[in-house]
Amino acid sequence: MRRFEYSFVVNAPLDKVWAFHDDPTALPKVMTGPVKMHVHHVDRPLQPGSRILMTMQIGPIRRRWNVRLRAKEAPRFFTDEQIEGEGPFRRWRHTHAFEAIDADRTRVIDRLEYEPPFGWLGKIGDVLFGGIVMRGMFASRARATRRWLESQASDATRPASAEQLAK
Repeated sequence: MRRFEYSFVVNAPLDKVWAFHDDPTALPKVMTGPVKMHVHHVDRPLQPGSRILMTMQIGPIRRRWNVRLRAKEAPRFFTDEQIEGEGPFRRWRHTHAFEAIDADRTRVIDRLEYEPPFGWLGKIGDVLFGGIVMRGMFASRARATRRWLESQASDATRPASAEQLAK
């Protein structure tokens, strides 16, 4: 299986970063680049064995993607894995890990193990373009995650307006 790792720092505390990532319905908020995700169903409570039913969209092309949560240790990590035959990859395992740097900053680490589709043709394509595509997709996710979580943090520290206080 191929491996890929991407990490970035968010200016938000670990508990906020964990809560955001622990909610699969937040995925469309961070998939803002050319690859979009639509979440259709999440087994609740989210625990090992839970299924997440999604659709991945690249332009006009849509592909069903169903994953199962394999492991979860809050707030350190969780691992999801594509259900065989129910997604765009032959195999896909994604570990989302989180490390507090200090009280207000968190490192997010994405570790992937995957096998591309289309046999030897997919392997050649992955060698030629896979790293570029993955880096681009995860860089876009990192920017969107920072934008989302850091805007929430700044909203929380911003003084309330008279209109907000009147509510």
